Amino acid sequence: MSSLEEYLKKKGFQLVNDGKTEKIIMDDYEFYIENNSIRLPIPLPTGKESLDDLVSMGIKYARASRISQGLGAPLEYEISGNVLFIIKTFNDRKDLEEKLIKALEGIESLRYFL
Repeated sequence: MSSLEEYLKKKGFQLVNDGKTEKIIMDDYEFYIENNSIRLPIPLPTGKESLDDLVSMGIKYARASRISQGLGAPLEYEISGNVLFIIKTFNDRKDLEEKLIKALEGIESLRYFL
């Protein structure tokens, strides 16, 4: 078991691996690891959302923003349908895991705020 997997389990999050992509599930937010890249999705509004949908979208935006802030620059962006992905690519898996754990530690204060 990797240090990332152990960390996520300790925090009550899940790491699901489907072979090519790993999905990290944090309560009501999930994001992806592909190769040595982290992909943080942010839903884009379509104009058809309810107030509850907008609040949920805001929470996802806040989580992605806080995690990406912890991962540091440079970041890339990609739009796929009605989702904006913030992408951070690392040189190797060890660096990815260390930076992600540090970024997730930083999100703890946000979780209590929300």
